[in-house]
Amino acid sequence: MEVRLQAALRAQRIDSQSLRGAIAHLTDIVSHAKRTQSDIIAPIMERIRRLAPDTVAAPGYLLRGSEGNLIDVLNSQLVLLLSGQPRTGKTWIAREIASALQMAGFEVRVGQHVDEAERFLTEAAGGERLYLLDDPLGSREPLPGASASLATLRGLIRRIPRNRRLIVAQSEPVLLQATHQPSIENCSLGTHGWVVVGGLTHDLALAVWSRASEVHSVPNDLWRRLEALIMDGEELRDVGAITYLAQTHAQLPPNASDAEIIRQARSDAFDFVVQLAEKGPAYESLLRAVALATTNSTGASDTELSFIINGGDEEPGLVPELGVWSFSGDTPPLPQYGVEPSFTEDQMAALNALQRRRVVDEVGDLTLFSHPYLRAGAQALLRGDTRHMREQVKAQTTRGIACLSDRVELASSPPPSLSRHGPRHTHAF
Repeated sequence: MEVRLQAALRAQRIDSQSLRGAIAHLTDIVSHAKRTQSDIIAPIMERIRRLAPDTVAAPGYLLRGSEGNLIDVLNSQLVLLLSGQPRTGKTWIAREIASALQMAGFEVRVGQHVDEAERFLTEAAGGERLYLLDDPLGSREPLPGASASLATLRGLIRRIPRNRRLIVAQSEPVLLQATHQPSIENCSLGTHGWVVVGGLTHDLALAVWSRASEVHSVPNDLWRRLEALIMDGEELRDVGAITYLAQTHAQLPPNASDAEIIRQARSDAFDFVVQLAEKGPAYESLLRAVALATTNSTGASDTELSFIINGGDEEPGLVPELGVWSFSGDTPPLPQYGVEPSFTEDQMAALNALQRRRVVDEVGDLTLFSHPYLRAGAQALLRGDTRHMREQVKAQTTRGIACLSDRVELASSPPPSLSRHGPRHTHAF
């Protein structure tokens, strides 16, 4: 019975290390229900919902057929390195593989910082763990310190314990720039080579287009034209281009030619983001804030985004907090915003419009870009082409770092290995 119960809990993504505690929680519910003769199903389902982490699987994933072999590589070598051109679906596949191990009892985390992956995977405490590093060297161009991150990654791969796993999904152009190598075959990390994620098959590309067209209400005539283009040529074979075209189909000119359709699918994400930003200051500020406050896998709440946009000179996360903590007394109060941040009506309308267009998605109560390429396009807005824009970017970046959310601070700051600052909140003991 216990074996079956553990299997059922693993299927709810509860990791092996937490199984015993989860079973204890459920046992308490059963005991209480027996004493009170009350309903048992609803409390058990609610407790499981609260205990189970969110799935890391990519929504709407379509199997390519290679997933089983990739899982075998990961389990035998402890490391799986995925690379390829932008928008080919590297993160898509990586999340599906990670979700399979999540269902097998692994505690899974997703992020972009090698230092964070190293701490998570080499920590002595804990059980079976997997970390998915998504473009740790950068998505469009190498991040500052990419070489140092690559060196840390090499060292981590040599030290991964047998009950831990690491998946790395890295854009091939950035990898080649960071390693100064001419081809992916020269970029091995120790004995581990990179698995190149290529284009989709005709059938899978059609399936992706069909699903994306349904989500974004693509007209039937355009749907049929793209079906023919996918079947007759090799131009549309990557997940990103197909989904981007579905998202932006309304921008196509009337009676668009095949060449114009393909150009639209492959146009730089920045062009699309600039068009959105030109709708007004609310759009531009919001796109910059989401670019600052999120990663490809972690979102930000409305409170955090509105603070970055409207927080003024307040910097609660940068104010040193000193307090005395004793084992018999209360802990010092955490920092608070002076005024609870909120969106203006224009900003809320812009957020709703971006959600409707699936530029950003809601995951629980958090907002993030629906595709890494769109986030990369929005990051270009942070360059600031005029003095006024540079001042706005500087203010928003400062508030991102000063935000009370550690998640947002990490997204807004340089990687931990590059930061010269220690923890933001210091308590004297």
